[in-house]
Amino acid sequence: MTVTTTDDDPQSAPPRLYEHSLRVFEEMRKHAKARQIQDGGNDRHALVYEGFMTQLFRDLDLSTPYYSKILRRLQRMGCIIQLSRGGGNAPSRWELLKEPEYPEFEEAEQARRRVPTRLGQVEQRVVDINDRVGILEDQFAALLDALQDKKEAS
Repeated sequence: MTVTTTDDDPQSAPPRLYEHSLRVFEEMRKHAKARQIQDGGNDRHALVYEGFMTQLFRDLDLSTPYYSKILRRLQRMGCIIQLSRGGGNAPSRWELLKEPEYPEFEEAEQARRRVPTRLGQVEQRVVDINDRVGILEDQFAALLDALQDKKEAS
């Protein structure tokens, strides 16, 4: 497992979510096997983890709330792709593409922060409506001026 410090503060430790993502990826890689998979009608070789993710998280003593966060983050970083969902007695299948790297983790974190919240969306709509009202007020004033000029010219 590679531990990386941040660029801003070389003494600071990476976020816990990043460390957990590394641990999950390493555990998946430990149990992965080279397989031939179908990709758009073509066969290709891939490193595939096949297993029960909930059990893997339990084995690593990771709490349930981390499950979705870690898997989504690994997918956003381009580290894993889900080939098939598991459920019941069926294991899930994941292709392992590359080990997580801190810069990509940070980039995914920044992208996540830019996703507008519901409040942010409402605030943006208010700004947009205010802009439109301002434009309409300007156009209305211009129309009144044009009418006044026409009236004076008659």
